[in-house]
Amino acid sequence: MDRRLFFALMNFFFLLGFLYLVYRILAPFLDTLGWAGVIGIATYPLYRRLRNRLPGRSTMAASIMTPLVVITLVVPFILFIFVLGGELTQVYQYLEKVTAGGGPDVLGTLSRNSVVQPVLERIQPLLTMLDIEVSNTLLPALKKLAAFLLGYSTAILKNFFLMIIKLVLMVITLFFLYRDGEAFLQRLLFVLPLEEAESDALLDTVRRVLSAVIYGILLTCLVQGILGGIGFWFSGLPSPILFGALMAVAALVPVVGTALIWLPGALWLIAGGKVVMGIVLLVWGMFVVGMIDNLLRPLFISGRAHLSLFIIALGVLGGVFAFGPLGVVTGPIILALFLAVFEIYVRRVFPGGSSFRESGEESRRD
Repeated sequence: MDRRLFFALMNFFFLLGFLYLVYRILAPFLDTLGWAGVIGIATYPLYRRLRNRLPGRSTMAASIMTPLVVITLVVPFILFIFVLGGELTQVYQYLEKVTAGGGPDVLGTLSRNSVVQPVLERIQPLLTMLDIEVSNTLLPALKKLAAFLLGYSTAILKNFFLMIIKLVLMVITLFFLYRDGEAFLQRLLFVLPLEEAESDALLDTVRRVLSAVIYGILLTCLVQGILGGIGFWFSGLPSPILFGALMAVAALVPVVGTALIWLPGALWLIAGGKVVMGIVLLVWGMFVVGMIDNLLRPLFISGRAHLSLFIIALGVLGGVFAFGPLGVVTGPIILALFLAVFEIYVRRVFPGGSSFRESGEESRRD
């Protein structure tokens, strides 16, 4: 074997080994670093404006920008989790009291309702055939659901020390992203085998898709909050504007989302004897407020990212399964970068052929 090839292979495997060790060290904090990167890139234009007002003082600009972002974005979300944990604790304690027989007869009130009673009588033969006892199934299921929501919302509180460490790490990462982000990016682009135009195209792809994802998420949360507020207003619950705003914030929480707000409201209505309104709110929350994000979010992102709806939907759904909540952002970006790199490859290997993006645009026009 040629000595130069041997040493090249040795260097390659050493590099892979060190990259693996770096991954093992950073793995517990990848989600924190990822969110810091997302927040840093999304707010970097604001930092650049601040830095232009303080020429030659990038450290001071980063020191001002970092706490502003934390106070504006991070602290309200943490306070929301604390308040929500307390509310869900009360809901769980109430359901636990009802299932133990020490509370109001919710199922009795529900079964005697003039609207619900005929429905139960019609489906009773089916329930009997399937050996389903409503009194022994419904409330325990609601109790388990409330326990799941409670455990989900208070998981951060149980690991308070770890939460503080991750928060401090995110703040430090944000500071260095602001101060040294451009210099690090230039070094990274320097070692990549790309021409300047190709590097600019990749950076433009990241910025465009990231801004589209953030725009899509925020706009979807706003729509869900409005729909949730309408549901609270129609069902007669107090403060629909306040609870609609809370649902807009809760929509950022993956998996459970707006159910953290409308489900306790529906249960409160049913327990208070307003069975029809409680069921209406339950159906509205499940099939309108809770599911509309699966349609709107890819639609909003697709329009601004200049990518097909299918690619965005795959990126969002696959990203969530692969990377958790951070995958909502990283999934579409990874797919968009892959398409951009593939386009660069096509232009280099087949310089006379049309690009992937041009072909896609032509097919959409046809």
